[in-house]
Amino acid sequence: MAKKKKSIKGTRTEQNIVLAYLNESQSYARYTFYAKQADKELYFPIGVIFRQTAENEFNHAKVFFKMLEGGVVDAKVPTDAGIIGDTATNLKISMGEEANAGVKGYEEAAKTAQEEGFPEIAEHFLAIAKAEQHHLDRFTRYLKMVEEGTVWKRDHAIRWQCLVCGYIFEGNEPPKVCPGCDHPYQHYMPLDEDD
Repeated sequence: MAKKKKSIKGTRTEQNIVLAYLNESQSYARYTFYAKQADKELYFPIGVIFRQTAENEFNHAKVFFKMLEGGVVDAKVPTDAGIIGDTATNLKISMGEEANAGVKGYEEAAKTAQEEGFPEIAEHFLAIAKAEQHHLDRFTRYLKMVEEGTVWKRDHAIRWQCLVCGYIFEGNEPPKVCPGCDHPYQHYMPLDEDD
């Protein structure tokens, strides 16, 4: 006979899961908004990064949602009721969210889950904290590039891919105009290992 799974109802772990679900859902929406802003500023590769991260956050939300056991759980969720800023500002806000609600918050939630006897939930929190650290690192790199004007410049040759037609070019910078589709360099995504 299978052992009955321990309920999370009424635990701090349940509260942490609800907060994680709601925070991830907010992040999905926020990063989708930020992607559109990056596109408006012609930072198409950063738009791609925001969309990829939004998709990750959507899937994190699903993981946490599936851990819940139904019913209604009251939760006070800090909400960034901010304004969509320029891409540099949006990257800074994203870095703060990833560092605090993501990495630090999930490490603390994992500790609580472990203390309350939910080792599998703790493992999920720790694994997702690692994903959030990757998001933080990537946002940090792109903010530095935006601030230094090096989104499309490297000190060594790398591969660049046109986001429109898929043409791949190797050099320190992408071509000013894509030879495949005539779109400007802003449509190129770096393919170096840091991205």
